[in-house]
Amino acid sequence: MTEAAQLIDALNTTFGRHKGCRASHAKGFAVAGRFLPAPAEPAANIPLLHAEQPVVARFSIGGGKPGISDKSPTVRGIGLTIGSGPDLWTLALISAPVFFASSAQQFVDFLAARVPDPKTGAPNPEKVKAFNIANPNTLPHQEYLKSTSPCRCYSTERFHSAHAYRFSVADDPVAARVLLEPAAGRVGLTENEMAELPDDFLGHALQTTLEARPASWTLKLVIANVADELSDPTAPWTGENQEISLGTIRIDKLDKSEDSLSRVFDPAHLPQMVGAPDDLVFPLRSNAYAVSKARRSG
Repeated sequence: MTEAAQLIDALNTTFGRHKGCRASHAKGFAVAGRFLPAPAEPAANIPLLHAEQPVVARFSIGGGKPGISDKSPTVRGIGLTIGSGPDLWTLALISAPVFFASSAQQFVDFLAARVPDPKTGAPNPEKVKAFNIANPNTLPHQEYLKSTSPCRCYSTERFHSAHAYRFSVADDPVAARVLLEPAAGRVGLTENEMAELPDDFLGHALQTTLEARPASWTLKLVIANVADELSDPTAPWTGENQEISLGTIRIDKLDKSEDSLSRVFDPAHLPQMVGAPDDLVFPLRSNAYAVSKARRSG
């Protein structure tokens, strides 16, 4: 069995296998918009972003259950492709600043500890506790989700790459994580909203927002400082980090085209002057996405 198949098997075992759905981030919907370059020439040299580009994207909720509540304490995600030609950039971003695993084995073990107990329908807390003790690097991701209220709308969510890409800034090589900073600010649900909103409110919330105005985010690079870990997407970055604005992601409408249902947001698609991250998780994504697509299409 390939490593990619093992990852998708782990997701299917924990969340179930749902016909026609992605193994991870099963619940979501597609949108479309534009990338608008920064008014001043950005310090980072990325030729793709020197001009306005089309954007397609998919907002989603973490996990492999298509019926998951929009109020669930898990990550929100955005798969995002900037550009339409051979030189394009695809990103897979999440609402947590860090990822939950640093290797394929830790990914599988994390999910195995959370397979629902047949008697209770919930993960066995002792198995989760044992995993957490043995894998303390996974705790920042979990602690962020426990301490952060789910977003009120996808337009009020902040999205992070967790991976550190390679760039050229003022002709110097740098490592940086990618950040989408919402123009509306990051806004979470209140306790009353958590209690009163239905389980499927996020699509309507974004549609209402788009009827009034486009939703927009600043696309930023968060530059690593000398103490930041570059090869571990579970490691929080601390201290001072320079931020560079690359432009604006503007979402204008929901995308209900037939293509949007099968679109894969494979972050192996990198534009000129953007180097792949050095961690162990990034190279797993492309093959795992391919296995997931083949299964949901079969």
